[in-house]
Amino acid sequence: MSLYGLSEQAPEYYIISIINSKFMSRYVNDFVNNTQTFQINDARQLPIIVPSPEKLQQLYPLFQEALCLKKDGNTPTTEGDLKKVEDKIEKLILELYQMV
Repeated sequence: MSLYGLSEQAPEYYIISIINSKFMSRYVNDFVNNTQTFQINDARQLPIIVPSPEKLQQLYPLFQEALCLKKDGNTPTTEGDLKKVEDKIEKLILELYQMV
C-alpha cells in the first residue's frame, strides 16, 4: 500500500501519525475491520479530521523524532524515548478527535 497526500491541509506525516495511533487502531478494529490485515479499503473508511496549522506544527517535530528513533534501531534507550514520543503523538491525536 502506498500513501500520497493530495492536500497540504493533511500531509503524509499527519495521515501516517493517525493510522499508527492507538486510537485509530481501536477505531478500525471496532468499526471497520476486525481482522489483523489493514487494507487500502479500510483506510478509505477512516474519518480524517483536517487539523489546524498549529496542530500540524506541533505534530511535525514529534513525527520526525519518532522516525529518527525508529531508524536508530531497537535499544532500551531508543525504545523508551520512542514510547515517550508516541505518547505525545497519541495525546495530540486524541485532542484532534476531541477524545480528551
